[in-house]
Amino acid sequence: MGKKIVLITACGNKKENKPTEAGKLYKSSRIRHLYKKSKELDIPFYILSAKYGLVNGDEIIAPYNQIMDEKQCNKLKNQIEKVLENFDIIIYYKGGARKEYYNCLEKITEKLNKKFISFGYGNMGDIRKLEDIINGFSTTSSIF
Repeated sequence: MGKKIVLITACGNKKENKPTEAGKLYKSSRIRHLYKKSKELDIPFYILSAKYGLVNGDEIIAPYNQIMDEKQCNKLKNQIEKVLENFDIIIYYKGGARKEYYNCLEKITEKLNKKFISFGYGNMGDIRKLEDIINGFSTTSSIF
């Protein structure tokens, strides 16, 4: 049986003004691109929300105004752990998100002993690496 991969990115500041699917709520080209790409690649996609924790891109959520910090990460820790327990490989696309989101995921994946891969520049210049990373885990077992 293959390793279960999940794609995650951080939430965004600008949002639609009504409840909608998380993958469409944020007015972020990074989030919208990853949401669409996850559908094409048929892999689960979650957004690390500073209010809700890890939300599936298809989950309907209401707009909010919250920023991740260590206190908020600790508050959401149990919910995030519960989601991540279902996956073997966590791929996090940073894409310019605040370091607190990365720090939160890194701390939790380390505790759960999960493979954690993080990449992404603020200008999304390396977003095309996503398929290579996923295909690397899907087609070879020598990575482990």
